[in-house]
Amino acid sequence: MRVARVSALAVGLLILVLLLGFFLRTHLFAPAHVAAPDAPMMTRQNGSIVVRDGSPLQKRLVVTPVVSARDTTAMVLPAQVVPIPDHQVNVLAPATGRIMSVAVQLGQHVSRGQVLATIAASDLDQAWADDRRARAALDFAKRAYDRARGVLAAGGNAVKDLESARNDLAQAEAESQRTHQRLQVLGARSDYAAQGQVPLVSPVDGVVSTTNMAVGENITDSTAVQMTLLDLSSVWVAAAVPEDRTDDLAGNVTLDITFPAMPGRHCAGPMATLDPLVKPDTRRVNAYVVCPNSDGTLRPGLFASAKLNIPAEVSILVPKSALLMNNDQVSVFIETSPRVFQRRVVTIIYDEGDDVRVQSGLSAGERVVTSGAILLNDD
Repeated sequence: MRVARVSALAVGLLILVLLLGFFLRTHLFAPAHVAAPDAPMMTRQNGSIVVRDGSPLQKRLVVTPVVSARDTTAMVLPAQVVPIPDHQVNVLAPATGRIMSVAVQLGQHVSRGQVLATIAASDLDQAWADDRRARAALDFAKRAYDRARGVLAAGGNAVKDLESARNDLAQAEAESQRTHQRLQVLGARSDYAAQGQVPLVSPVDGVVSTTNMAVGENITDSTAVQMTLLDLSSVWVAAAVPEDRTDDLAGNVTLDITFPAMPGRHCAGPMATLDPLVKPDTRRVNAYVVCPNSDGTLRPGLFASAKLNIPAEVSILVPKSALLMNNDQVSVFIETSPRVFQRRVVTIIYDEGDDVRVQSGLSAGERVVTSGAILLNDD
């Protein structure tokens, strides 16, 4: 009995030793587990940097396309409102004589065909008399021609008599046409003929800017200007450009106009024309822009300020955040294909603001790293 107990105890001790050995081998003396190293976030291949897909580096990079823009340079110039030349009309008296009435005054708006003044003109009386004689002669010549043609048809007249009557008719028609046109030139109207007067009529819609007429005054020179009318429905603004900047006026330039005396009033448009000569006193050339003036508030002589916008060449723009400085060189990283980047040396011009102009090294449409480029800069 005692031997059996000893045998059972020995077997138990053996089993315990075996279990303890297995535990020690498995947990204490087993070689430590070594984790597999992560793949690098970027590698170099043929001079380019390849960023691992899904890596933290890829998430830090912001890539945007290169944009191009047409820059403009601006000059602020002194300017002044002037009438458009073909909207300024000098009114002359159609005939010499005495001024009987003046129907308008300085600054008044007038309409086309409106009577400005009346003139008693002796030349007009002579013109009406010549016209009446010419009409009477024409009527007589027509009747003589009809009579000669009828007599010839009856066989009682020679052909030369009909030809003579036809010649007299042609001369009478020419004289009647001449006297009628003379009345038109003088501005004669039948409702003024009885008084021996000729009306001075406005040829355009406009404003009376100057007048030299007074009732009772004698007009002795038919070439003297009696009134000046301005059509101010639109005006020119003349911007004075320095002579050393006239070469910039080639091409499509625009003018932005403001008026210091009229806050809020603005006008803009392309340059309409340019003075052919430099003004000797200012050494400037006037560039003109047309401004609408339906309310008539833009009066000739009003001072203005003109900003002359001159188009420049198309520029490539990139954010300053894309630039990397390497000694004396400026470079950027461009994405040549998905997750593949290449350094590119560029020539730039610094501007105020967040962007710079690239003179060389980039083209519009290329994709540039605009944020996180410093993480690729491992040189």
